Amino acid sequence: MSERRQRPHFLALGALTLAVACGGSEPERPRHPQGEEQLVVLLIVDTLRQDALGCYGRADAETARIDALAAEGVRFDQAFATSGWTLPSVASMLTGTWPSMHKALGKVSRLTPISTELPVLAEVYREAGWTTLGFANAAFLSPLLGLDRGFDVFDHEHAYNWDIRRADATVDSALSALDQRPGEDVFLLLHLFDAHLDYDPPDGYLEPFVGARRTPEPPVSMKECLELRQADGEAPPSGADLDYIRGVYQGEVAFVDRAVGRLVDGLQELERWDRTSIVLTSDHGEEFWEHGGFEHGHTLYDELVRVPLIVRTPTSGSGAVHEVDPLVRTIDIAPTLLALSQLNSPPSFLGQSLVPHLTGEPVGAVRPAFSQSTLYGAEKMAWRTDSWCLIVDQAVEGPDGIELYDMQADPGQTRNLAAERPEVRDQLVRTFQRFTRELQQRAASIATPEVQDMGPTTIKKYLESLDTLGYTGRDEDE
Repeated sequence: MSERRQRPHFLALGALTLAVACGGSEPERPRHPQGEEQLVVLLIVDTLRQDALGCYGRADAETARIDALAAEGVRFDQAFATSGWTLPSVASMLTGTWPSMHKALGKVSRLTPISTELPVLAEVYREAGWTTLGFANAAFLSPLLGLDRGFDVFDHEHAYNWDIRRADATVDSALSALDQRPGEDVFLLLHLFDAHLDYDPPDGYLEPFVGARRTPEPPVSMKECLELRQADGEAPPSGADLDYIRGVYQGEVAFVDRAVGRLVDGLQELERWDRTSIVLTSDHGEEFWEHGGFEHGHTLYDELVRVPLIVRTPTSGSGAVHEVDPLVRTIDIAPTLLALSQLNSPPSFLGQSLVPHLTGEPVGAVRPAFSQSTLYGAEKMAWRTDSWCLIVDQAVEGPDGIELYDMQADPGQTRNLAAERPEVRDQLVRTFQRFTRELQQRAASIATPEVQDMGPTTIKKYLESLDTLGYTGRDEDE
């Protein structure tokens, strides 16, 4: 039986499964003879750092199943998310465009949904006759924010850090739904939340990374992590404390790896793996004080926006391409999936298909990556080329609000060269400003949805309203 992470908290609501059939009952879908149906999976592992995986260089990662997926497919070394927190990042994967365009932004709990004026990935698949299934966890992927659009079934649990549906249970639900749809072409969105705070790996997944230490006892919350800081909270935790925090997080990643293996094994048992294309990525990473802070949502450094990206197709294992070094963006994921399915992308999808990278065909010039939005703190934007990273603090005017990093000489982004290399800084700023002006002009024609209050009180009322409609299946005494 799946172990559930659940801890008491004064805001805890209890996680509820919400299965929504968009637009009423599910439509009839064409069925293929067994062996001809397709499956496309977008697997998003929340808060997964790139360097937490063995295939990206961590020797003790214990991520054998994800590493095997990378060996069978293609691993992208420089993949960049559009933001350092969940809502805008995932919305970009589903809309193929930047946060300024899709509008799913905000601060703390006051957030705007994806604009209804833009099509989303599931809608494109659904209109093409595919079955669309979504399995997601956490408030930022809520139907209230438009993440359920286009899905025949959107199985979502409104959970917070301390109360989640674990990865194995999420995978089992997805496999059960697939088992009920033989012969159907399916697009599956699968979102696993375990690596996010609170860090609470199940028994057996903690010990390889922390040894005998058990303090603070998991689940380790943000409050407990911050209390380990030194010098009245001004300095990062000591080396031993930092290793422990990172170790507990790594235990969560190892458990997610087992769930990925569970997914692959289940698809093989359903005899669908040979016709499955799967993209594994993350919405963002996690900072462990590399730049003086912790967690995510507050900066746009590489530990947050440089994410894992692995693409496996039924034919990718037979090709010569297994690693891709040139820079790519997560807005490229949706056009890639549609291209693999031989479907056209809508004009609003500004990303470009990565299929040429998968096949070794010419790909043309590398396109810069753009990231924006913070969940809290000053608004920031980042502009990334193969060689340079520019980070702009929008609250500070002029050069003082600009950081510049030489990514070849300083991949850890430890030395700000904005003052030392003004010629590089100014050239990048001009290109960046031209891009953002054009983006703002295009975005101005797209209406911004009404702000949603995603605090626990609002969510509780929302879930209670669903109870009255019979969607959640929650017992009256819960």
